[in-house]
Amino acid sequence: MRGHIAKKGNKYYIVIDLDKDEVTGKRKQKWLSGYDRKRDAERALPGVLSDFIKGSFVEPSKITFGEIMETWLKDKKTSVKHGTWKSYEWLVYKHIIPNLGKVQMTKLKPKHFHDLYHKTLLPKLAVGSIKKAHVIIMDALDRAVTWGEIVQNVARSVDLPQGKKAKFEVWNEQQLKLFLDTAAQDQYYVAFELAASTGMRQSEILALRRIDVDLNIRSISVRQAYTIAEVGHDFDDTKNDSSIRSIALFANTVQMLHDHFEKQRIEKETNKFYTDSGLVVQTSVGTPVSPRNLMRNYYRILDTIIKEHPDFPRIRFHDLRHTHATLLLKAGIHPKIVQERLGHSSINVTLDTYSHVLPNLQEAVLNTIGDSILGNQIEDEKPTLLD
Repeated sequence: MRGHIAKKGNKYYIVIDLDKDEVTGKRKQKWLSGYDRKRDAERALPGVLSDFIKGSFVEPSKITFGEIMETWLKDKKTSVKHGTWKSYEWLVYKHIIPNLGKVQMTKLKPKHFHDLYHKTLLPKLAVGSIKKAHVIIMDALDRAVTWGEIVQNVARSVDLPQGKKAKFEVWNEQQLKLFLDTAAQDQYYVAFELAASTGMRQSEILALRRIDVDLNIRSISVRQAYTIAEVGHDFDDTKNDSSIRSIALFANTVQMLHDHFEKQRIEKETNKFYTDSGLVVQTSVGTPVSPRNLMRNYYRILDTIIKEHPDFPRIRFHDLRHTHATLLLKAGIHPKIVQERLGHSSINVTLDTYSHVLPNLQEAVLNTIGDSILGNQIEDEKPTLLD
């Protein structure tokens, strides 16, 4: 079986040479929908031929958008982390397929996606989630084009809605101190202190091993994460390569960890049911701590504070990470250092995330330089006797 590309009008077609007709002896051909670009047709040809030979080819006119998305989601499961895949699954089955799943690919137009993003999803989802849905759709349709399942990616020309950047709230120094003082006697105080003093993600804190902590050089090595698995949670790689990093520790954090490790040693020796997991943050019997249990303690502490201080901000646990970065930047620490501590993929991510903090630093920086770019100080003129 062979195939070639033919042009008709302004479109390019994949032409498959089939077996000869047994009655007429004439060669039979199968012309498949027009492609806007020749290279798109050439790219799709091998996959179409392969499907014809295997007998698995499906006419594009019979394929629905929902089938494209379901196939993509199924295949994606083996190439991304489970937590990431679950977020894909939620978007596909909760928001994408219910709205456009039954539309045949030959009838799908850019307007379908424009309406999906701007009219259907915008009242329900944050702009960031809509952009993520668009990335998913683009990847699924691009792959379908490459495999010859559809002619073109009609979502490519769609404009996305614009919205305000998602805001987060942080604590100032006094608020953070009040929280840490209140949490001091909590079973998982070490997790809260690490979040505030290192900026580590929750998944990184819960996966931190004692062997990754060097109190002599005051450093922590972030090497793994405790993330959602098909059943419960399990240890996995960090979010990305830049997340593998070393974080210098404050002196009081070193002392806190020293005391904490001593407490763990005593628990291990005195509790016969203790099964040491080798983690910095463990349950009372040495097993890993589930994120749900950590959050239960976290919000219980906040409730205690808010009872006495009703105006105290009820921020998320993840906002401790933002608090860490914000306090460092306000203290004049270079954004590059903050980027390295947080494990951002680039300094641009750090600058973009905390851009609202940076303008406030300009005055402080200028004050340290002097009264001019040369560093000179303007001396006050003292009046003379002649004045």
